[in-house]
Amino acid sequence: MTARALGLAGDRVLVTGGGSGIGAAIATTLVTQGAAVAVNDIDAARADEIVGAILTDVPHATVVAVPGDVAGGQADAIVAGAVSALGGLNALVNNVGVVRGGMLDTLDRDVWDATITIDLSSAFYVSQAAFPHLREHGGAIVNTSSLTAIAPAPGAGAYNVAKAGVMSLTQHLAVEWGPHGIRVNAVGPGLIPGTRLTPTGGGDAALRARRGEVVPLRRVGTPEDVADVVLFLLSDLARYVTGQLVVVDGGLGLAIQTLLPV
Repeated sequence: MTARALGLAGDRVLVTGGGSGIGAAIATTLVTQGAAVAVNDIDAARADEIVGAILTDVPHATVVAVPGDVAGGQADAIVAGAVSALGGLNALVNNVGVVRGGMLDTLDRDVWDATITIDLSSAFYVSQAAFPHLREHGGAIVNTSSLTAIAPAPGAGAYNVAKAGVMSLTQHLAVEWGPHGIRVNAVGPGLIPGTRLTPTGGGDAALRARRGEVVPLRRVGTPEDVADVVLFLLSDLARYVTGQLVVVDGGLGLAIQTLLPV
């Protein structure tokens, strides 16, 4: 597909949590399809590293780093920095997230609060800050939820609940902001190695192979698998799609019955 077919040429996109894994793949994919991208990460060095890598591959691209903590009161400043650097904003990818384990009966309440703030509240903070800019010409938001939003993983209760909240937030934003020409969707990654967001997809090659055996498509995913779906949801090809969670898991969430002992 060309940038013209996807409708991303000239688009200006802020990607939060873009310094590694899924976020880095999203930023890279969007730039290669003609978008101007602001890469946010709490670690300025990681954001700069991704920007440098993208510019090495696409020398004339418009891609900048806007580091900061979207969950720590800097959302407004980060959005303002992206708008200033890109000359506006008409798309947003809320991709920040952490996984902090613990069973709910013993989970430290500070861990709960931090996980909800980082994984759920940050998406609200950034979306709200971006709203005036997205409303100006119409726009699109994609939030990173998770397969665990609909198929909870024991021992990651705070993460599961936060990502389910991201799914609900996506639906509410779609209903409230649709009249302003803003589409809002979410992706739900399954087992994706190489990212801090979904560490259960990691491990060595042998472990990934064993996990791949229970996935209907017989492999674990890649950050690029998720990035391509984000690309579609931001593009004109998805112009009549809003309020949806697109699970990117190779069919894992549908395969639970096949995993039961017989």
